[in-house]
Amino acid sequence: MSDALGPEGSYYEARRREEERKRKEKSEATYPMMMVGLYLVLGVFLNLWHPGWLIFLTVPLHYMQFHSLRARLTNPVSITLAYLMLGFFFGLWHPGWLIFLLIPVAGARGWYSEME
Repeated sequence: MSDALGPEGSYYEARRREEERKRKEKSEATYPMMMVGLYLVLGVFLNLWHPGWLIFLTVPLHYMQFHSLRARLTNPVSITLAYLMLGFFFGLWHPGWLIFLLIPVAGARGWYSEME
């Protein structure tokens, strides 16, 4: 059975998939620009230049594909972000470093294999 664009595997189907891929790339490229804009708003209007830079650590997390919340939370970037937030906002530098022990535990248990 064929759809409105033609039979499966046709030129039109390939063209439609390519257009969807390009549209997705354009929308994905806006996330870092939105973070720059948010950083500038935080800095200019609220004078939060220092802790505001932490939002840039969300950019690699945005592009990583995870199958579970556990894989997302034990990712080294997530753990580093959590450590910095514990230190900057709550002053918990000393006990906060213990969360870095989750990285080898997650690797030994194969939690990273849940990433795509």
